Amino acid sequence: MAKEVRFSRLVWLALGLAILASCQLNPSGSIPQAVQVAGVVGGTETKPTLLGKPLDLQGTSLTKEGEPYGGSVLPGMVVVAQGTDQGNTLRLQSLEVQVELKGPIAALDVNAGTLTVLGQQVLTDANTRIYEKVGGSYRTLLLADLAIGDVVEVQGTTTETGILATYIERHPRGNNEVELEGRATNLDEPAKHFTLNGYTVDYGQAHVVGTPREGAWVEVKGTLSGTLIQATKVVFKTSGNNQFGASRRVELEGPILRLDPTQKTFQLLGYTVDYSAANVVGTLVDGAYVEAKGQVDANDPTLFHAQLVKVKYPKSYPARAEAKGTVSAIDHQGNTFSLGSLGFYVDATTVLKRDDPDGPIAFADIQVGDYVEVQYDPTRTDADMRYYAVRVEVKTSQDGEGMEEWEGPVSHLDATSYTFQLLGYTVTTTEATRFEWRDQTYSRADFFTLLQNGDRVEVKGTLSGTTIAAEKVELKGR
Repeated sequence: MAKEVRFSRLVWLALGLAILASCQLNPSGSIPQAVQVAGVVGGTETKPTLLGKPLDLQGTSLTKEGEPYGGSVLPGMVVVAQGTDQGNTLRLQSLEVQVELKGPIAALDVNAGTLTVLGQQVLTDANTRIYEKVGGSYRTLLLADLAIGDVVEVQGTTTETGILATYIERHPRGNNEVELEGRATNLDEPAKHFTLNGYTVDYGQAHVVGTPREGAWVEVKGTLSGTLIQATKVVFKTSGNNQFGASRRVELEGPILRLDPTQKTFQLLGYTVDYSAANVVGTLVDGAYVEAKGQVDANDPTLFHAQLVKVKYPKSYPARAEAKGTVSAIDHQGNTFSLGSLGFYVDATTVLKRDDPDGPIAFADIQVGDYVEVQYDPTRTDADMRYYAVRVEVKTSQDGEGMEEWEGPVSHLDATSYTFQLLGYTVTTTEATRFEWRDQTYSRADFFTLLQNGDRVEVKGTLSGTTIAAEKVELKGR
């Protein structure tokens, strides 16, 4: 009997130590769980998140379209990741960046928020992040900063009629490398040719995966010359893209397209999501940003059976302008707020979020003194000439050099005193101020010769009263 008691005590002691060890390894006290995610990266450039949780990328195998990737993981990127949920973080073993399209812009409609690349229409909204790499860092752009002929990489939710982009990156012009996907038509196997989105694809010298078949969904990488794509890699997909297999726990996160309320399906990040048996929280519409939990069908790797679908952000609209600064006034009842002299209003379709912890917030959560990034439509105003805010993000911390930062349109430009107004503040400069435009630095005199009222600038510096002493001024767009 004494041996049994001692044995029992040893078992309970070992169990207690194991629980204690797991709590020490996982600060939240929960048991780490395997997680498989296809989703859109959130958070910030220095603290990316998935499912609203920071990513632990130490030791993670990073790839991009099947090749090793040494770049940054940025907000808006579409990724497929596998790892463990540690409670407070996602510790990833692998992360794959998925590109839907890369090529030159053939058409651009800033008002509609659309562009055409390699015969495919790309839609943008308030959740679309646009970047450009400058040196070793990335800067954000607006759709208005892009131009016909620019080479862009696009990620998002793809259907046969277009792409709802979550991430666009502008690459240097002259890069003729392209990526695209769609249905292969006019297949000529002896000649190793087929047509894709109006372009002729020559795959005679390409690495071919799968069996060439008329009407098959294909992914193509290659180089563009006129309307001919000389392919370096072609993937013929006969049964879709199965990243996970039939898993008991898969989570999808991103914008939806092709909602079919009758069939209770929609498209999300390459999957057809069946939500007929799901608990749906919120209103589903094309363009809504959702979280879906469920499993991939055992027989059809393109079909996802959801148990839970939750609308995270409503359908939103394209942004045409941007401002950054501290909230100087807010009326929670009237749904209005101000950044200095710029006033804004919000409605039910405005995306309201915080970057850390990443996730949606209520308008009542935004307070005077919060530093926010506002994307807005200057063509839509209320009776008091406030602009319509399509997206408001509370920035918990400012990435960069530790200075305060403001962004908006220039007014009251004075090229004699080298000052201007921004968001109602007077911006002063000195010869030591750094001036940039289109990746080039300028003297103060030359910069003020270029600068015009209405130009969009980003200013970093220090605020004293109503005056900003600028340490850096960058012309972002006009």
